[in-house]
Amino acid sequence: MRASRLLGLMMELSRRGPTTLSDLAARFDVSERTIQRDLAALADLGVPLWTRTGPAGGVGLVEGWRSPITGMTAAELRALMLGPASAADLGLDEDYATARLKVLTAPAGTGAAAALAGDRLLVDSHAWFQEAAQRPEWLLTVAEAIWADRRVVVGYQRRPDAPVRQRTLDPLGLVVKASRWYLVASRRESVRTYRVERLRAVRILDEPAAMPDGFSLADYWQESQAQFEAQLNAIDVRLSIPGASREELALNVPGAATVAALETAESQGDRLAMRLPMESIEIAASQLMAVTGVQVEQPAELRRLIAVRATELAELNS
Repeated sequence: MRASRLLGLMMELSRRGPTTLSDLAARFDVSERTIQRDLAALADLGVPLWTRTGPAGGVGLVEGWRSPITGMTAAELRALMLGPASAADLGLDEDYATARLKVLTAPAGTGAAAALAGDRLLVDSHAWFQEAAQRPEWLLTVAEAIWADRRVVVGYQRRPDAPVRQRTLDPLGLVVKASRWYLVASRRESVRTYRVERLRAVRILDEPAAMPDGFSLADYWQESQAQFEAQLNAIDVRLSIPGASREELALNVPGAATVAALETAESQGDRLAMRLPMESIEIAASQLMAVTGVQVEQPAELRRLIAVRATELAELNS
């Protein structure tokens, strides 16, 4: 949501010229303090701004500077930043096509470079062996609330057998990960994550959404993922593998915990000994049995389960 506002702020300054903090705050329905932070962020990105204090003060772009995004609408800019798949999910596929055309027809060779990149680079966001996910029913309404910085009332169902609960939320942003959409929102001064596909109703209120001071969607998501992975890793596995199986372990047990375990592994001749937090006995057995030469020391329950499964496989394939 903040990225959208930064783009809008740059376009507003390009369009109307010098203005005041109060005018910008009213235009974007945020506080002057928020506008000051946004202007500082634009300056950090290299946008040449001037500010002047006093009765005749204000803020504007340095004369003669032309924004590289001039000529695109806010929807086209959002679509271009999202890429074709996510833009289509948000109903911005036509805006993406228009924005791409504008880039391809840009002067001074820029368009030719963009065309070459489009011909030689393809991003496919769908996972292997899975059908493309359907767009969640309420995704477009949630996106509309985010673009407009508006509060929402939602019906949310945590599980198929759970009741639908009504929540009043301040939307802070949308995240798409592995083709699945998540709404990050604030409720009662607590930031939480909601799966958009579990929304059963969304109503946009004519009230501004409250953005927590200093909130960063990217930082929140990174911390949230780390906490989620830590909660999943409920058992402590002691194991060793041949040095040649490092890549197999990383492939079959993906995640930050495996990376950390490999980095701190103890070398024992041609083997690596380590402690690796994993989600459960059942999942650990399934993942580790695909790693060549793995030897589990603890927990004993995991050792027994792997031994039983290995014996069954040997008998079936002998």
